[in-house]
Amino acid sequence: MDFNERLAERQKGAALLASPAKSFVSTVLDKLWKRVTRGGNLVYLDDEARHQLRITAKKLRYSAEFFSPLCMETKRHKRFITAMEGLQDQLGSLIDLATAPDMLSKLALSGVPGAGDLVSAADKGTLLNATAEAEDAFVDAKRFWR
Repeated sequence: MDFNERLAERQKGAALLASPAKSFVSTVLDKLWKRVTRGGNLVYLDDEARHQLRITAKKLRYSAEFFSPLCMETKRHKRFITAMEGLQDQLGSLIDLATAPDMLSKLALSGVPGAGDLVSAADKGTLLNATAEAEDAFVDAKRFWR
């Protein structure tokens, strides 16, 4: 790296340090929000894609909670976090349903009475509908950082 390249890098770093923190937070949260919302229709995603979406949703929620002091919109923040929690909970339930058969098998519990109730296809349909509703609530929640 020559002198001019080093100077340009330092100037970029200085500009970043000089930019307002709220602008940085908006950029970070917008990127995560877009990753969660562009995941596609949750009903048609496979289990692995839903799992990855849940991880991204966690990152968004934890970032939103961490950066909340920089954004003074407390009511909007609370509604947003509540919607995020609902989406995460529903995605978590779908992941639990998807991983239950393997877990029961590994623990040699597949034949135990009632074990089949943990992996019911009817439950999946209900959970998919609830997850779609939670996704709608999340998308409708106003981004508090804007």
